Amino acid sequence: MFLKELQLFHFKNHESSKFVFSEKINAITGKNGAGKTNILDAIYFLANAKSYFNNIDNQLIQFDKDFYTITGKFEDENPFDIAINFGKNTKKTIKKNGKLFKRILDHIGQIQTVFITPNDIALIYEGSEERRKFIDFTICQLDTTYLKNLIEYRKVIEQRNSFLKTVEGRFVDEILLESYNHKLIPLNHEIYETRKKFLAEFIPQFNKTYSDLSGSSEKCDIHYKSCLNDKTMTSIFESNYKIDIASQRTTEGIHKDDLEFNIHEITIKKYGSQGQIKSFIVALKIAQYEYLKSKTGKKPILLLDDIFEKIDDQRSRHLMKMVCSDHFGQIFVSDTNLQRVQEHFEDQKMQCTFIEI
Repeated sequence: MFLKELQLFHFKNHESSKFVFSEKINAITGKNGAGKTNILDAIYFLANAKSYFNNIDNQLIQFDKDFYTITGKFEDENPFDIAINFGKNTKKTIKKNGKLFKRILDHIGQIQTVFITPNDIALIYEGSEERRKFIDFTICQLDTTYLKNLIEYRKVIEQRNSFLKTVEGRFVDEILLESYNHKLIPLNHEIYETRKKFLAEFIPQFNKTYSDLSGSSEKCDIHYKSCLNDKTMTSIFESNYKIDIASQRTTEGIHKDDLEFNIHEITIKKYGSQGQIKSFIVALKIAQYEYLKSKTGKKPILLLDDIFEKIDDQRSRHLMKMVCSDHFGQIFVSDTNLQRVQEHFEDQKMQCTFIEI
């Protein structure tokens, strides 16, 4: 499967744009601010029903306009069109071949994408939420039950937290609190077990990818940190009863899970070099690609935003050698330097479709 055609209306800085793409490599070049990244984000949007960078739909509408539209034509065994519309006074809608999805989540998982951007540095330096998003996004592209469990969990945890904020200095309604616990206990364990199973398959693939990309024998590892590694949610709610009431929030659960990234058993956040950190992030995303491909039997769309600015020449050439193989499918690359992109793909003797913005 590949994206053959993309049309944008009033999406970010694109008034009205139409692009035709090739099946393999598409390089989008132009000055900073021209809208290169927005094209890649629109492709991501077609697959995931949201922007990679901004979840507030109103902020994606071009200034002084009232709506945006993103449409894409995909070539597959059975070609199909996807159209996404949003207006300031209307809710977001998604159509496939003109037929409206009743729920947006029914669209999720039909098209797999992997996006590598400079913003991914947040996976290393930001809080645990960024790393949970990485896990959840990968699993949700394959498992609708997991997606539904996440949505239900977020709803109930918000209700429990709202309840806890009302009980300060007051009588605690034990029955109501227990009703929230009763809903959350199985959800915690189901989400935890799915994450644990995913990471057991993902981590060996990551280790291999990092080694291939960096060309080194550095020992990397990822550790899954969760309160459920050695306790049950029932015992956690019992032991945290007073703590949760005093804190007015749910202090433990899968919403606190995290990943610890290490090189030679030392945290990469504190002691990794810039080259190691950049290689680590790219390896995470390429391993994500490999995981999705292994589960679906299809090649995800790979989006590389400003990649040559962020990694050194040796690593970028390793990456290009990797993605230019037949193992990968359709690829989109954005860069400010046309000549640099041409040189990278000429080195791999690959034909590339160039689009200048």
